[in-house]
Amino acid sequence: MPCTIMKIMLFDSGWEVKLDFENQTKGFVVLYVVGGITMAMSLLGAYGAHREKRIPLIVFLVACFIVCFCLLRVAVPTAMYRPEVEQIMEEKFREVLPLNEASPDVRQLTERIQLSLKCCGLFSYTDWGNNVPDSCLCQAEEDQMEGTCLNIPYQLLFLSEFRVTGSQKLIYKQACFPILKDYVAEALDILLGIAFGFAALALLGAVISAVLLAQLRSSTVAVPVVFSVSSHPSKFNFSSHPPKYSELYNEPEKREPDYCSG
Repeated sequence: MPCTIMKIMLFDSGWEVKLDFENQTKGFVVLYVVGGITMAMSLLGAYGAHREKRIPLIVFLVACFIVCFCLLRVAVPTAMYRPEVEQIMEEKFREVLPLNEASPDVRQLTERIQLSLKCCGLFSYTDWGNNVPDSCLCQAEEDQMEGTCLNIPYQLLFLSEFRVTGSQKLIYKQACFPILKDYVAEALDILLGIAFGFAALALLGAVISAVLLAQLRSSTVAVPVVFSVSSHPSKFNFSSHPPKYSELYNEPEKREPDYCSG
């Protein structure tokens, strides 16, 4: 774990790190597959909403619920255990101490981080024991002016090139672990924000598709059918159109002449 975090930090800081081409290819394939599925589902939902098709909307609704559930399934536990990440990191980094007795890969990565972040040691320059490397040295005069450097005895240095200040040397007094911890915390916050943001968008898409399905269902009204009997006893007529309007009126009654009057 410490080596993995160090590699991530070197990559973010602009250092060239030799990565496995096969792992890079797998990562790109996963990104392309996830992006393609997301695009296909978005187009399916847009098609169903535009054409008012129930099946595409139902598929889009189910997919949105699945995506929302998966994102929350990962993001919620990560957010709950986030305060413990710093403690776990510190325990893992202390396992590689002292640095002067660590593996060559760990020492090389640590020295690159020290050059990039202008720090010395994981928790202190004493992590190197009596062999503080030249990557801990203050490399610029302005760093010395800003008060980021620390004087240590010459006997603690194991240098190929060194900056002399009397009988003492100038190294970076800032340890690397606090900087790494801040970077990891910031990366976790960004990832959690992305996860919760996409989960909210997926939930919103599911709600919108559910509303559209409800509207399509309520707009389906039965067409009135008029049944009429023709004058022929064996013929029946069905019509989907309402009968024409006809005015009803009563004829005036005819009165017979009264012959008895007069």
